[in-house]
Amino acid sequence: MEKVKVSTREIVIIVIMLAAVLYGAYSFFIASSPKSVKTVIPESTAEIDNLIADASEILKSSDSYPLYANIVASAESDWVRDPFYKETTSLVNVMGLGLEYTGYLEIGNKRVAVINNVIYETGDKLELVGYVVRHIRPSAVVIEGKIKGMRVTIPLLEE
Repeated sequence: MEKVKVSTREIVIIVIMLAAVLYGAYSFFIASSPKSVKTVIPESTAEIDNLIADASEILKSSDSYPLYANIVASAESDWVRDPFYKETTSLVNVMGLGLEYTGYLEIGNKRVAVINNVIYETGDKLELVGYVVRHIRPSAVVIEGKIKGMRVTIPLLEE
C-alpha cells in the first residue's frame, strides 16, 4: 500500500471544515433548545372584553384619537368616486387647435411623434392646414403656425 502525502494546506482546510461542522451541530442541537416563553392567554371572554375596553380608553385619551376616528369614519362612508380612477380626457387644447401629442418613438436619429393618432416627423405638415412640426422631444412637440414665427409647444399627454 502506497502512502498518500497530505500538504499542510489540505490539513488546515480539513481542520477548519471539522470546526465548522462541530459548531453547526452544537448550535443546532444544543444551543437552540426551546426556551420557555410565558404567554398570557385570557381565560374568558370577559377578560378579552376588558382588554379591548382598556385599549379603547387609552386610544381615546391620546391626542391622535380624533384623527384616527375621522379616518375610520371616512373609510366606512360611501365614496363619491374611485380614488384610483384617473380621468383620461384631453388635457391639452392648445389655442383651440385640438391637438393631442400622445406618442413618441426614437430609432437611431429618427424621431417620430403621434399627434391626433397620426405619425409625424420633423418638417411634416400637419393635417391642420398651415402648421408644420418643427421639433420633436420626448416631453413635447413644437409646431410652427400659419403666421411665420408663431410657435406652439404641445406637451406629451400621459395616461
